[in-house]
Amino acid sequence: MAPDPNTGTTIFDAIRKRRVTRSFTAQPIERALLQQVVEAARWAPSAGNRRIHIFVVVDDTALIRKVRLMSPGMLGVPAALIVICTDWRRAELAGVKREELNTWIDVGTATQNMLLTAHELGLGAGPVTSFSRSGLQVLLHLPDYVTPELMICLGYAAPTIRVMRAGASTLVKVAELTFWNRYDQQG
Repeated sequence: MAPDPNTGTTIFDAIRKRRVTRSFTAQPIERALLQQVVEAARWAPSAGNRRIHIFVVVDDTALIRKVRLMSPGMLGVPAALIVICTDWRRAELAGVKREELNTWIDVGTATQNMLLTAHELGLGAGPVTSFSRSGLQVLLHLPDYVTPELMICLGYAAPTIRVMRAGASTLVKVAELTFWNRYDQQG
């Protein structure tokens, strides 16, 4: 008999309970915890095991505030950031072309691993894609062959009242998203 995902297995609990955090306390995060979050990214699936992404960890408060000035998607002030970047020299050596979607899929798998690990470690986390890539390259001293793709804000979650945006669904049932064998066979 297959395990029931509704009985509270650890991974399903984490997936269901993890939420995006946008408001953080000023408490710094120990580097050991940040290293664990990056370690989770290293274990994420990577197309062809090519490993063309690098991770820039930012825990300098002044630098985070500068990054925030060019990041309209960053709503709070996190204690740390992890910037997922594509290293195009590594990509070229691996035969990866810039238009390949696998590059973004790998960013997504690394992101999800880091978000789940942050949750497990008691940290709040949230992804940000709205930022100035060229500005971030300058601030982080990234060479021209390294491009920032996504940032993860990390910190200890500040107490907030969760407010859903207007029109947001509170719970989508899996049956509403699932089709079996053909698009016209739902449920």
